Formats: sequence, C-alpha cells, structure tokens
Amino acid sequence: MSYAQITIVGRLGRDPEIKIVGNGKELVTASVAVGKDDKTIWYKINAWEKTGMWLKDAAKGDMVFVQGSLEIKTYEKKTGGTAIDATVNAQVVRAMTQKKEEATPFHGQQRAQVPAQFEDDILPF
Repeated sequence: MSYAQITIVGRLGRDPEIKIVGNGKELVTASVAVGKDDKTIWYKINAWEKTGMWLKDAAKGDMVFVQGSLEIKTYEKKTGGTAIDATVNAQVVRAMTQKKEEATPFHGQQRAQVPAQFEDDILPF
C-alpha cells in the first residue's frame, strides 16, 4: 500500500452513494474517470462528512475536482493476475458541472431584451 497527494479532474462514472458508517459518520463514495480515449484511469473516491456534501447533488457524467491522498493497493484477481485499486481519500471536492436551473442568467430572471433599433448601432468611442 502506498500513499501520495493527488489532484484529479474527471467525470463521475456513477451517481455518488451516501452511506452512514458504524460510527454514525456520513461517507459519500463515487468513481471518477480521468483520461481520454483508451487511456482512462478509474479512481474510487471516499469523501467524509462536510467534504462529501459537494458530491451529494452531483450525478453520473458530471465533472468534478478532487484533491486528497491516493491509496494504492494491489491484489490478486480470482481469475488470475494482479490488479490495482486506486482510492482517493478526498480532502477537497468540488462539482464543476452547473445544474440547468443554476446555469440560467441572473438566477432564473429573464435577461432584458435589447430593442431592435439598438442592435446594429455602432458606439462612437
């Protein structure tokens, strides 16, 4: 097992799961894909308590920023061969995808319409 600090930006591979563990603390888990084409690396994410709140409203496909300690374990697969399990114990998590209702200008207010007579005017300065 090895540990290192890591920062990743990637897309959620599934909706985050919220669990209450034995000591009553809330754990949010997710999987994040980083890379492109055939070079994708999957990370398991563990976010505790307040750190996990940033993932609660996120959904599969959303872009996220995760910073934390990387825990790498190797194990023998049942079918033979060695596999690697990469888990990030998150210290900072931010959802980077805006929800549709948040993406509207002025928090849902309509943007003022520009009268047609001013659309093609050129300002003199």
